[in-house]
Amino acid sequence: DEKRVSRFVFIGKNLDLDFYREGFMACCDDTLRFKVGDMVEVNVGTYRPGKVLKLWDDGNAYRVEIQEKRKVNVWAPIDNDVYIRLPKITEVE
Repeated sequence: DEKRVSRFVFIGKNLDLDFYREGFMACCDDTLRFKVGDMVEVNVGTYRPGKVLKLWDDGNAYRVEIQEKRKVNVWAPIDNDVYIRLPKITEVE
């Protein structure tokens, strides 16, 4: 009897191993940085202001409502600044 082993394999060139490792490990941890109702910025090509609506929604870490006129809902698959982050503070002159 051989010992069974499970492995994840990422195929590609010049992969950012730290990024994938961090993302994978974030999925293993039930603790998330943000709570329902928190104001965040979510990456939809550019960072837009959003409000966290739900945690662990359909396998995604966050469901976020974009805080614009249309109130579109988007998902952040993992708890990582690439997808969702604290709002940036901008200085007012």
